[in-house]
Amino acid sequence: MRGNEPNRSAVFYYLCKEKQTIMNKNDIYSKLKAIAAGDEMAQTLPAIWKHEVNRPLIGQIKGFGSFHHDRYGMQKTVIVEQESGELVSAILNEYLDNGMLRQQAEVGDFVLIVLLGKDYSNNGNAFNKYNLVVQKV
Repeated sequence: MRGNEPNRSAVFYYLCKEKQTIMNKNDIYSKLKAIAAGDEMAQTLPAIWKHEVNRPLIGQIKGFGSFHHDRYGMQKTVIVEQESGELVSAILNEYLDNGMLRQQAEVGDFVLIVLLGKDYSNNGNAFNKYNLVVQKV
């Protein structure tokens, strides 16, 4: 848990309750059926943000989450409400996670995440290069 950060499970529970009020009954039934079928993603996170070069994610932080990916293991996420009102979950690589910590990102702050493209480390390994800005409220 980060410093003064609220419990992520409690934050996510609050988000689910808030989002549930705007979902129609079909959406609720679909979500519950997915959970019953063992879909871990349906239990914990909104849709994953599809990062593309120079197509930024801009919005207000609504919470933090995590899930276990079969290939990559535990993945941390930030849940963001975009200007349109859509909730998305952005996977936080090490750079983004450390940046959130350095900039003391909290629920309610605004965030900008931009994938700038591929870059290479000194040892030649490729990685996704991001720009991260947290605007405190």
